[in-house]
Amino acid sequence: MKRHFELYLISLALGLVLAGCTAIRLVPVIEPPAEPEVFGGLPAAVEYNLGETTIVQERFAKGSRFREMPVRLNGLIAAPTAAGGSYPVVVIFHGNHPGCPIPAGDEVDRWPCAPEDERPNYRGFAYLVRRLAAEGYVALSININAENTFGFGEPVPGERLQQLVTLHLQALAAAAEGGPNDFGLELAGRVDLHRLALFGHSRGGEAAYSLAHTDPLNSPEAPAGLDYGPVAGLLLIAPAIIAVEPVGSAMPMAVILPACDGDVAFQEGQHFYEAARLAADQTQWAASVWLEHAGHNAFNELLADEARARPDRPDCAVMLKPDAQRNFLADYALDFLAMIFGDHPQAILNVTARLGMDVQSLAADELFGAPARIASLAARSDRQPLLIPSGVNELTTHLAGGSVIAEGVTMSYCEAGYYTPEMKPGSEPCKRVNLTIPGQPAMVVVSWSQPGAALRFVLPPEAGDLSRYAAFSLRAAVDPLSALNKADTAQRFTVQLTDRAGVTATVQTRPAEPALRFPLGYVEDNPHFGGDLFSGRVPLTTLRVSLSDFAGVDLSDIGEVVLLFDQSPSGALFMGDLEWVRPPAEQAPK
Repeated sequence: MKRHFELYLISLALGLVLAGCTAIRLVPVIEPPAEPEVFGGLPAAVEYNLGETTIVQERFAKGSRFREMPVRLNGLIAAPTAAGGSYPVVVIFHGNHPGCPIPAGDEVDRWPCAPEDERPNYRGFAYLVRRLAAEGYVALSININAENTFGFGEPVPGERLQQLVTLHLQALAAAAEGGPNDFGLELAGRVDLHRLALFGHSRGGEAAYSLAHTDPLNSPEAPAGLDYGPVAGLLLIAPAIIAVEPVGSAMPMAVILPACDGDVAFQEGQHFYEAARLAADQTQWAASVWLEHAGHNAFNELLADEARARPDRPDCAVMLKPDAQRNFLADYALDFLAMIFGDHPQAILNVTARLGMDVQSLAADELFGAPARIASLAARSDRQPLLIPSGVNELTTHLAGGSVIAEGVTMSYCEAGYYTPEMKPGSEPCKRVNLTIPGQPAMVVVSWSQPGAALRFVLPPEAGDLSRYAAFSLRAAVDPLSALNKADTAQRFTVQLTDRAGVTATVQTRPAEPALRFPLGYVEDNPHFGGDLFSGRVPLTTLRVSLSDFAGVDLSDIGEVVLLFDQSPSGALFMGDLEWVRPPAEQAPK
């Protein structure tokens, strides 16, 4: 099963070059869950063409042949078939796959090309626009090949996209007002462009994030003359991150990371979530979904499997069927939209649970019939952090102001990012070189070599009222390269609360807690990287313990919370985001 790791790295490099145009490899597949015919009887996805025009590239001087760029305004649209109603709008951005043919011996396409030669990447989401339309949304998958090409001068990120989207949505607004309509559907009075969500796949995810956080789209109130916005939610699907520096999210955001992505090979899109969790003014929720056995291209029906770019990994030996992966996306997307646009409290509670975002429930290892885990982030007002690693000071003083006491526990702080021990002496426990933790977040490594070790967080009186919260939440992962962890065995520990009257209650983590499972992969010695290398991925995901399970203690006056490492003789965990969480006020029990 093992392969030389040099071949692994070569495979990854080839994957980055060949992504989107790779051959299909026949691999075992996981059958989708049994369900009635999914796509029968859905609204049609209508091909539309708003004509040809030009957009302006300001970086080029007047008179330059690259200043005015020719584009076609086309895509797919679907709308509910029922008469009446004004429906929210969802715009889907495809990824960066060559729109025009690449000449032999060249590295970039040539723009423009004949319509019959242009690759219709937007058509790969016909299934999604149909599913969304069937549930009450006007959905468009638009052609953004012009945003991605280098065949008409090097682009300024987002400059072309903003113009393209504006032209599409202004035309949609005119059709909704009963004006000119080249969409092929009756749209008058049926479109609410001020309820707008953006979806993006691959580089389209990065584009959607960038556009959503560009004024005036993220303004609470749309300026006079703007026909659409603000953006109410972002769904980023296997997103790349190349030209954007995320700083948080001004709207609810979900990131779907396929575990076997052979294009965005290290799941760099996790950085969008990491930026949100660090933002002091994060007023909205966010989620990062780790979708097991899933690839990059299968979300788009037109793209071949990127298997050639995906190295052999035990966790990717069996893959989700493409239809199952697309069904997952459609199901997740519908509940995501219901959560941001819904107005019925019980319905929102239901979709919150299905999305794995219910803080009053244990963390899921399956979503919509597919194996998945989640990192969940409540709005800042609904969480009280004790540990959001940002410096060595948190090893001794937690964020609520009390002391951190390690008994038989070794703690190491790891800065965010990629680095070697030579670059940062003493960082060996962080394993940045030896394994892949998506997003490379700042974290703490906690290890123990004898049972009964403890990590104590002493709460000052002003931080001891936990009665306002629903759960203890922690993001964690098992270090697969530590000899302190038993191979292929999940870790466990005990959470202990003690109130100021001295009453103590304990709750053990589940035997197969998803966040504490031993990661799947193989280990190979490679002296070029300073020791063992792990082939799999080690995402930090959320575990929760309900505060209602701590019987007998006074939750309004807790003096100490302790992680007792009493369930295994030794262990090593990557940890972060230790906090108390509660549901939003509108979801709290009445």
